[in-house]
Amino acid sequence: MAYSAAARARRRCTATTGAGAPCRAWACWDDPAQRCVIHAGRGHTGPQASRWPQAPRPARYPPCRCVAYNWPHRPGSGLCRWPDPPTHRRTTPAGTRRTTFRRRRRRSGRYGYERR
Repeated sequence: MAYSAAARARRRCTATTGAGAPCRAWACWDDPAQRCVIHAGRGHTGPQASRWPQAPRPARYPPCRCVAYNWPHRPGSGLCRWPDPPTHRRTTPAGTRRTTFRRRRRRSGRYGYERR
């Protein structure tokens, strides 16, 4: 994801490190003070039971609804230049998608290159 300068300014943590330098981490999407996980106090504070005690949760970002795509999408991805307006627009209607890998494999053979 290539953020613009304005987007980087909105996404950077506003806290400072122990040495007094500005923090270089990305801020949490839902933190009102625009702080990273560590400075917001959301990091783990004790021993971890296992690497993944449960399924990892998806990122919590507010979906962007700009005119770059006809569906909600991740801010700053693809044609979206969040927070700036997009220069190009994708005209694919919402609700249409490419055939999944499993369906393609079933239709075209095991690996798609069946040579007999």
